[in-house]
Amino acid sequence: MNSKQTNHSETKRHFPICLALALTLGVFAAGSEELVISPLLPDLAKAFSSDVSVLALSISIYGVMIFIGAPLLVPLGDKYSRELSLMAGLLIFIAGTVICALAQNIFIFFLGRAFSGLAAGAFVPTAYAVVGDRVPYAYRGKVMGLIVSSWSLALIFGVPLGSFIGGILNWRWTFWIFAMMAVLVASLVLFEVRRHAAEKGEPEENEQPAGTFRDALKVPRVPVYIMITFCNMIGFYGMYSFLGAYLHHVFSGGNTTAGLLIMIYGIGFSMSVFTGKIADKAGKMRSLITAMAVISIWLACLAYAPSSMTFLVIGLFVWGLMQSLTVTLLSTILSDCSERHRGKIMAFYSLASNLAVTLGSAAMGPVYVGYGYAAVGFICSAVTVLGFGLSVFAYRRYGSYDQKADDSLSQ
Repeated sequence: MNSKQTNHSETKRHFPICLALALTLGVFAAGSEELVISPLLPDLAKAFSSDVSVLALSISIYGVMIFIGAPLLVPLGDKYSRELSLMAGLLIFIAGTVICALAQNIFIFFLGRAFSGLAAGAFVPTAYAVVGDRVPYAYRGKVMGLIVSSWSLALIFGVPLGSFIGGILNWRWTFWIFAMMAVLVASLVLFEVRRHAAEKGEPEENEQPAGTFRDALKVPRVPVYIMITFCNMIGFYGMYSFLGAYLHHVFSGGNTTAGLLIMIYGIGFSMSVFTGKIADKAGKMRSLITAMAVISIWLACLAYAPSSMTFLVIGLFVWGLMQSLTVTLLSTILSDCSERHRGKIMAFYSLASNLAVTLGSAAMGPVYVGYGYAAVGFICSAVTVLGFGLSVFAYRRYGSYDQKADDSLSQ
């Protein structure tokens, strides 16, 4: 406890710019490479004399390897050091991206995608854990907001940029660019390691063993916040997966109109830097309850929103705003549950999110086809309400901790 308080008092004076930049760029690169495959599929199919549906398997391979990478590599951070886990993820990411850029057949390309997915599974949850280790609680929401916003920036800027580079030059250059970005991130991480070592002085020894994944789930607050994460992500992905198809059906502008409206959501989501800063002052658990309540109401209303363009635009922006705030808060709260088990806890967080991606879209597909978008909205809203109820329960049981943490840092 004393070492943690000392760490807070030492780092409270300055905002960790280099660390925040490294983690944000790393998640941006991982998110961009994960999503950029979609617009590159026709070029990849032509290059490997294959079919688009076969190349689409590279997306599934990436997702499967994320599930493997998180429990396989993240524990290195708990047992040895976060930097080791980060650097392992970055080196594997660079290797996988270079393999994709050099691939001369589809099997080598799939191998590169597998390495990249493995790396993302290690890097992303470790990045969240590093924020818990190195960033004072007073700044943690802001830094976590930066990292969370990098996912929306990957969607808004990373994917179009990668697609543009692939169209102007060659699809291989898209992967070379992401590889060079990862090299930059690795350099920033090494710089941060040296800076932190010099600031810290003598290295601290681990007084306790790292523990197991089962031990991490026994930490107070962890199971309930993992469940809240799962409920929120199921509701989000179940609704978002069919948002484009629904807007395309409703508006005569087709893909163009749907794309512009979805971009409004993305702009709202990118505001997590500011919403995270506000939540730092307002109280993280109370802010989470508010955000979950707003999302629950909006999901039930979304199918009826197109009757008023003003209401739809404002609603999509607010949805993005609240969703980014929820993701930021959940990752921040979970990262502070246990210093000893932080890496494993964030691995569970990442796994819950990725499982929700799969189940949310898969489960809501038949509902959308058979009963329409309104039915999807009511089901997703009900799941989110469950998460809201759990967040209220968590606040009543653990809310004093949130206030205590905020008060202790303001002194």
